Amino acid sequence: MSSSRRDGDFIIGLLNIILFLAFQRTSGPMEPRHANVLAQMPQSIRAAISKFDLESQTVVYAVCPKCHCTYKPRYDSGSTRPIYDRSCTNRPMPESSICGEPLLHRVNDDGHHITKPIKPFVYHDFQDYLASLLSRADLETAMDKSCDDLMSARNDPIPEHVTDIWEAEFLRMFKGPSSRSLFVDRQGEGRYGFTLNIDFFNIEGMTVHGATASCGIISMVCLNLPYEIRHNPENIFIAGIIPGPHQPKLTDLNHYIKPLIDDLAVSWDQGVRYSRTALHPTGRVTRSAIIAAVMDLPAARHASQLASYSSHFYCSACQCFHVSTMGRTDHEQWVMRDVEEMRRNANTWLNASSSTERVKIFHEHGTRWSELWRLPYWDPTRQLVVDAMHCLLEGHAHHHFRVVLGLTSTSAATPIPSEIAFSYKFSKIDPQSEAFPDDMTLKEVKQVAAIHEILTVALGGTDNGGEVIDQEAFNQSLHELSKRLMNKNMKPLHFVFRDLQCQIETEPGVRSLKTRFFKKDLVGGLIKWVSFNCFGVYPAKCLWF
Repeated sequence: MSSSRRDGDFIIGLLNIILFLAFQRTSGPMEPRHANVLAQMPQSIRAAISKFDLESQTVVYAVCPKCHCTYKPRYDSGSTRPIYDRSCTNRPMPESSICGEPLLHRVNDDGHHITKPIKPFVYHDFQDYLASLLSRADLETAMDKSCDDLMSARNDPIPEHVTDIWEAEFLRMFKGPSSRSLFVDRQGEGRYGFTLNIDFFNIEGMTVHGATASCGIISMVCLNLPYEIRHNPENIFIAGIIPGPHQPKLTDLNHYIKPLIDDLAVSWDQGVRYSRTALHPTGRVTRSAIIAAVMDLPAARHASQLASYSSHFYCSACQCFHVSTMGRTDHEQWVMRDVEEMRRNANTWLNASSSTERVKIFHEHGTRWSELWRLPYWDPTRQLVVDAMHCLLEGHAHHHFRVVLGLTSTSAATPIPSEIAFSYKFSKIDPQSEAFPDDMTLKEVKQVAAIHEILTVALGGTDNGGEVIDQEAFNQSLHELSKRLMNKNMKPLHFVFRDLQCQIETEPGVRSLKTRFFKKDLVGGLIKWVSFNCFGVYPAKCLWF
């Protein structure tokens, strides 16, 4: 019913109450068989799951708070109490000393003081998850059918439009553990392909500026399941939640994916035998493999320990190099990277004797050691996939709306640039001059350029040819123009007034004999220059007073 555990506890509580009231329908004592039923009723969802042994198998690793190294617990014979190392014994760098960071702290558990990991990492056993799928006959049938269908159609032409990974070329050529046969050639075994997904999310909500507290998730999806159900929550494998509050840096991520790679390496090399499945009561051998690592671009480079997409090694598939060549479209000249060379470079980095040597190797080849290289079939040039959601919806669509169209909160608050109606060759003043005319200050010199810009702004109520089509809107635009000019200082206004040879007219055709001008006189003359000389309109005198 997709209910939470809290809702499940409430429902189970109601069932207990209903049964109790039903058994108490008589005034006499409750019958022993009824009391026995109530005694067996679970009081919570957790208790019910425990009764049926439905909890998945998990291993709680102790994580070093400093270097992220993970430590698996040990158990004494006959005991279920985990035993951990007390301090970290990892060497983060080849030449560095042992980390030594404490791994445990004492907590009070019902009056008993016990030690627990300071930073736990809960890993869900992969083989136990696969066993849960194989316990259902319908799922096991569908999982085997995917391989058998491809095996029978392997020689058919590849469809022009691929709708599922089983129609693509990669699985048709993907070799099995023996390298002499295809992976989908089951030979009586169970062959299961998975996608690996690693992503980080902000538990406190995401902002445009990025995450503030980051946690990660490691998950896998079984590709053998039909497409309609493979991404259902109940069919997805959650290997673990990478604890926050910060994302592990560089190769620190290897510590968290190591338990999963341990299981997958055994499954590939030796196979895992299940004592019983839905279709095989006597048991069967299974082998599982990562077919594609599907992530967003930063996580893909992080998990594979390849150089960032913004570095000179911006492509994980081909040999295109240097950011100056980014965006090249001559795909006929693209050459795929040599996977075996990448593997050698990763091993060379791992076995380097100093961090300086590691930096040099990474600078030359753009490759560090990743736990994924422990899988003999790992090929990042073909199996490292950028998912469509991040690439298209949060990549190209994000860029189009935020950058190309400028649909951001910042752009919404930015005033719309004024439309320029005409150009004019004004006399400008060089701000770098040693002396400014009329003893103007640098601030006033800058106002001269601002006045030039104000005078060329298109006036409202006019058409493209400068004809007045709305007199009221035109008069209002002149009024706004006068207000903007009145905010400027007297000296820059007077400079532009003289430069444009404006005149003050008290009456049409009669020039003023004033030798001293006020700001309103200068503004009035400039408005007359704009409206009459550029638009052929003589405004009313009241507009600038």
